Amino acid sequence: MSHSPRPAVEDKPPPAGVLKVINPAVRAILQSRLHRALSGNLMLLHVTGRKSGRVYLIPVGRYQHNGQLIASAGGQWRRNLAGGGDLDVTLDGRRRHANGDLVDDPLEVTQIFSALLAQLGLKRAHRLALQLNVDRAPTLDELRGALGDRQILRLTLLETRSPVG
Repeated sequence: MSHSPRPAVEDKPPPAGVLKVINPAVRAILQSRLHRALSGNLMLLHVTGRKSGRVYLIPVGRYQHNGQLIASAGGQWRRNLAGGGDLDVTLDGRRRHANGDLVDDPLEVTQIFSALLAQLGLKRAHRLALQLNVDRAPTLDELRGALGDRQILRLTLLETRSPVG
């Protein structure tokens, strides 16, 4: 019986059960005076459902790429921003209005993830929900295989709202 080698990069999101328990606490912290504990790496998206009108609060990783605020977009919430859309973002304890634009070109998404990996360092690949099974930077092809249908959300901040804490 032969075992196929593990791919160089694997998609490794946190288990859904863990997120179900942790996300409510993360949401509460990001909107409180204690936000500084998490604000350096996370932000809170306030995404309005196009059909339901319901506002979803989604904690996501916070990154900079070429001077622009971005987030990895892999959840169902991103459908509400297809074609671009307005949303609010809780960033550094302040709720801000923003415009979100989804990058869905697989090559561009892969290049951005590659740049983020270089920025964060390979030992922090888990922050991008990736597991590296090699001790080198993955090739674009290896990375593309692990990203599946993930996209990148580019955010353009518009006006400032009142501080949370």
